[in-house]
Amino acid sequence: MTDRESLLAEQEFLLASLEDLESERAAGDLDDADYAELKNDYTVRTARVTRQIRGLGSASAPSSSGRRRRLGWFGALAVFGVAAGWLLAMSAGERGVNDQLTGTIEESPRQQVFRCQQMGQEPSMLLESFECFDDVLERDPENAEALTYRGWYGVLASGSAQLAGEDAAAVELLASAGVYLNRAVQADPTYPDARAFRMVVLERLGATDDACADYAALLELDPPEMIGQLVAPVAQRLSCPGG
Repeated sequence: MTDRESLLAEQEFLLASLEDLESERAAGDLDDADYAELKNDYTVRTARVTRQIRGLGSASAPSSSGRRRRLGWFGALAVFGVAAGWLLAMSAGERGVNDQLTGTIEESPRQQVFRCQQMGQEPSMLLESFECFDDVLERDPENAEALTYRGWYGVLASGSAQLAGEDAAAVELLASAGVYLNRAVQADPTYPDARAFRMVVLERLGATDDACADYAALLELDPPEMIGQLVAPVAQRLSCPGG
């Protein structure tokens, strides 16, 4: 068996293991803590194997078609992020009004998340946005919005790394982003942004069934129209039911 065949077999095993986790959790064989730990571990390992497979087949310089694919993916991420950020801004604004009505003068967690998100829109401030999100999470580890957007900015960073040809860094950043998004979904399974962003990560990792499961969950949540429009192309590419 060649190195590539061995890696493909390992990738298939890991993806199957990710699917099995869902069944084991539904059957009550795994508690939430074990489920989260195992899923994070399998996600990171899958990302590393995927990186190795791509490395075996990559040339010293990316082809023009590969470059176009990278540009296309990064462009899609940018559009996705801007639109989702707009939704968060609307949400933050609405919550901000309520905070003022109750007499609160301090920045609310949602307003801080929005401020972190604004920081991350400037490439030069991406690391500062990570620190901003981490500050929220230090005080509130289960803040679904902070977890979601901390993960999403990791996805954007992964896109930037891939665009620059730094494939190893791109895969590691994507795996780390997936960990945050898994935590976000666990913290609030009804938060559409977390499901949508994780769907993008799962597509990149080749976990089609898990990505389609997130899409099915999104449809049940009746997400904002813009989120639905953003994930529809992903669902179509993966041939998800209802996509």
